[in-house]
Amino acid sequence: MSKEFKVSTRTIKSDIKNIRSWCKKNNIPFCSQPNKGIWVNCDENEKLRIYKLLMEEGNRDHYPDQHDRIEKILCYFLSQSGYITASQLSDYLFISRNTILNDLKYLEDIVKTWFIHLERKPRIGYRLIGEEIHLRLLFEHIIQKKLISFEIYKILSYVKSNQTFHNFLSISFFQPIQEMFEIVIRSMQKNFSDGYQQHISSQELLSIFIRLLIFLVRMNCGFTIGSYRLLKQKHSFQSISSKFLFNVMNSICKEMDFPLLEDEFLYVQRNFLLQKKDIDLLKITQQLIRYVSEKEKIPFYNDMSLFNHLLSHLSLRFEKHATYITEANPFNYELKKQHPSLFNSIKEACEKLFGINSTLIEESFISYIAIHFLVSYENFFQKKIKVNALYVCATGRGVARLVKSRVEREIGNINIAKYCSVMELDELNDNHGIDLIISVIPIKTNIPSVIVEPVPTEENINAIRDKVNELLANKKADPDEPTNDSEMECNSEETTKSLDNEKISAEIIMKGFEIFYEICDLLGDRITEEKKKGLHVHLFFMLHRYYFHQQYDQFIFQTNDQIDEQLLKQINQVLSRHHIFVNDSELMALLQYFH
Repeated sequence: MSKEFKVSTRTIKSDIKNIRSWCKKNNIPFCSQPNKGIWVNCDENEKLRIYKLLMEEGNRDHYPDQHDRIEKILCYFLSQSGYITASQLSDYLFISRNTILNDLKYLEDIVKTWFIHLERKPRIGYRLIGEEIHLRLLFEHIIQKKLISFEIYKILSYVKSNQTFHNFLSISFFQPIQEMFEIVIRSMQKNFSDGYQQHISSQELLSIFIRLLIFLVRMNCGFTIGSYRLLKQKHSFQSISSKFLFNVMNSICKEMDFPLLEDEFLYVQRNFLLQKKDIDLLKITQQLIRYVSEKEKIPFYNDMSLFNHLLSHLSLRFEKHATYITEANPFNYELKKQHPSLFNSIKEACEKLFGINSTLIEESFISYIAIHFLVSYENFFQKKIKVNALYVCATGRGVARLVKSRVEREIGNINIAKYCSVMELDELNDNHGIDLIISVIPIKTNIPSVIVEPVPTEENINAIRDKVNELLANKKADPDEPTNDSEMECNSEETTKSLDNEKISAEIIMKGFEIFYEICDLLGDRITEEKKKGLHVHLFFMLHRYYFHQQYDQFIFQTNDQIDEQLLKQINQVLSRHHIFVNDSELMALLQYFH
């Protein structure tokens, strides 16, 4: 352990004493024996309980480095009105006044990048000065960064359930705003019904929660984001999530005796990267890939799957009438460190393509785009499939695609076939042939599972490898065991490969031309000549994916209330006449050509 954690043996022995005391307090059998080692003697269910205890406890009461203290100080500034003295901050964090003064010098440089100024007044104190939108974006960034997967899961599970709220998430990070935190949770839970389940994704729900919390904290401090014009009660809502948001904000404002202002509603609802501009995502995606290819001297533009997946990702990010903020990306630091050139190339491309909006693009957003380029570069889908796995995280998105790439690259006999949130786990277990579950949150399931960190460590990879080998050994030991979906998929691929490749190619080409011209005749002037070219190529690749069982992953699809149902029906009819039956994600990608 001393070697693993790069500390002295004496430090490890001291830590073990604390661990032993903690285990005794929580009734955990902690064992040790000379010449053998140290271990916890328990079954799998007990391990899940211990893991849950550790995640709930965390290290929130400790601030070992300056970076953590800075975030705590910023949160304190943003949740208070007026000036704050160094002595107040010293008492709040239980550290010396000199340490606070050093931290404030460092904090001043950080907030400048957000167009915020730290104002000093002798004998009065300090406060943050800047446009309200920039202050709130900084607040948003801090909250996103501090929330861990387990806390996200708890927030979403309480909002979606009928459980009685009880200070379940009392964290030192939220202490200054704990009362506001509880008000937002209660109001969202009270107004959330089963009718919203299919129309509001977990990520959008989390985004709404964060923005509502910031709105309430800042309003309580006397700061508003725009004019004092009231929101009309008969406001025309363009999506179901907007109706839900109105009901929640109305409930909060009545409880706090605040006016429901139109600009505050738009703040919570708005997608800041969209602003009031229409963005041609096809053109943006193409230019982004071309720019990065030229900068990195790698022909990414030859990979149509990169174009398709990146377009789908940006379509969700720039979805209209939906509250969406960038998720915290646990790979952010690692990506910047290991691939600085790629990261900077994408950042430059985003600043160039989004113009004045570049200040609102966070590094986590750039990191998610970088993941698509890395996956393309590593060409991960050529791995041999043996065990079908499901990856479970707090919201069902996150960094699932890069986790898939890393795990499949290091373990040749696994295929991460699906991604989901904990809330969706039961539904997927019933409907898909899953051999193994990889989860960042402790779960109870009959399916073999491995608990991992959000960024899988080497130990996590080894644990997954051991479990995969165990499952493969069991399959070989039981020849009468029914074939699961992953084996059927492999057999299906082998059968496809054994067919005459020339006939398959001819059929794809013929169907591609027929479907393309039928859709163009059907739509007439609804599609431009420029987009026709893109649609032409897209249809060929869609058919290729369909024939070789490589359709878009279902996780990229998100319900959008603005879908043209009539258009969707017409396209589906054309495909059905040719016996082509694609999933919802493929259909959503096709619709991008007709906006």
